[in-house]
Amino acid sequence: MGAMIGTGLYILLEIVFTIIFPLIWQPRGVKESKAFCKGTTVEYRKGNDVNSFDKCYGSDICSGTDWDEVEATANAAGMYSWALNIVTLLLLIVTMVLIVKKHIKGLNIIWKLLAVMPLLFFLDPILQVAASNPAGLKRYSGNEFYVMAAKDLLCDLKDGKVNAGNIGLAAIKVDTEDPIKDIKTEAQIIKMCKEVKWVGPPDKEDDLTDKQGSWGRDPCVGDMPAMMSVMPFIWYFVFYLGLLSYLIFNIWSLKEELAGAPAADTEMGKKPAVAVATATATAAA
Repeated sequence: MGAMIGTGLYILLEIVFTIIFPLIWQPRGVKESKAFCKGTTVEYRKGNDVNSFDKCYGSDICSGTDWDEVEATANAAGMYSWALNIVTLLLLIVTMVLIVKKHIKGLNIIWKLLAVMPLLFFLDPILQVAASNPAGLKRYSGNEFYVMAAKDLLCDLKDGKVNAGNIGLAAIKVDTEDPIKDIKTEAQIIKMCKEVKWVGPPDKEDDLTDKQGSWGRDPCVGDMPAMMSVMPFIWYFVFYLGLLSYLIFNIWSLKEELAGAPAADTEMGKKPAVAVATATATAAA
């Protein structure tokens, strides 16, 4: 009974991982980063000794950057994890059927297949920390730079100014997910322009981690926040090495229990109807 309940609960958990989470948390993409690089000039990004996109990031974020490759790398760990979770979900559905049928041979195979999954999942946090997180941070920086440059453009236009360094953004339509999309009235623009650290080329000395939705990330810092580097491993140890491994142990224990049970109690041990009838007739005689 414990293996059946645990399998059912983990199936629900896998549905959350494979369907609900991907629908709720979708990557922001790189359309804003592409627009930033296309709509601003080298001199504008260079800025001055204090306010500079280049000094903030450490170099020109647009120089030699293939944003499609950045996007693919940033999503690599997530896609790898999603594929493994789909496989795990399918294996657990099969496991539930085998448990209901008390199919010893099937359970003997399925628990071994499931036992491989925690080993495969261990590559996920490594891939996140080594590749996807750095690429994701670069994507975040590029997108935030676009928002800063777009705000700078709005403030310039409000004052009747034209900046050759960012005017190119006016010709690029981007469906940004940043709250800047809701700024439409003159009063809203005036209020926005007063928040100077978020407008135009940033000062790398400013604290840029306090923006809503930043998760502690700073576009001027090339390293992920410590917690975001640790969380993938905590996630792995809790849900895969911990919960999944314990469930696999319970499935193995059930298989061993069924193997030691009377043959008639298992799917593989059921006697054919003819054999049962013959045995009954012989006993009656």
